[in-house]
Amino acid sequence: MSIEKPDLEYDYSWEENENESWLWIAEVTEPGLPEPHCYSYVFSVRGQEAIDLIEVFNSLSGVEAQEYAKKLVYG
Repeated sequence: MSIEKPDLEYDYSWEENENESWLWIAEVTEPGLPEPHCYSYVFSVRGQEAIDLIEVFNSLSGVEAQEYAKKLVYG
């Protein structure tokens, strides 16, 4: 039996100075709390690694991006 993975939230910033670029992925673990307190961060990268992943996210639809985020986090 497969256990359904929760939907994930993600955010990123692609900066001119690539070292300042970032991407994070999180589970919403406390939905009653305001951002960012509602999140449990499960994945985070900076710099060129973030840019590479941001390029992938930008090419995906909402459902595809959600599946990609789950693949990054859960394997």
